[in-house]
Amino acid sequence: MSDMLTCTACGSDKAEPVVHDGSYTLRCAACGQVIVATSFMALLDSEDEWAAFIDAGPGKIPRPEALVARGSLRQISTAINVATCKGNFIRLIPEKRE
Repeated sequence: MSDMLTCTACGSDKAEPVVHDGSYTLRCAACGQVIVATSFMALLDSEDEWAAFIDAGPGKIPRPEALVARGSLRQISTAINVATCKGNFIRLIPEKRE
C-alpha cells in the first residue's frame, strides 16, 4: 500500500478489502480502522477475479468453508449482496492470475 493509505490509527501499511451494506472499504489489517471507502457498485466493471468470504476479522485469514463466491465482481455481486443483507462483512481476496 502507498504512504497515502497508511493507517492513521496504528501506522500499518497493510490493508484488506471488505464489503458491507453496499460499501467497499479498505481497512487496516492490523487494527481494523477504515482507511478509505466507496460504493461497491462503483467497482462492478472490474474484470479482476476475486474470492469472497464471510469475514473472519481484521488480519485473519478466512476459512475455506466461509467461501461465498468466486469470479469477477459483476458475476459474484448478487451473492455478496445477499450475504451482506444477512449482516455479514465480506472479505475480498484477489485470485491469482496464471
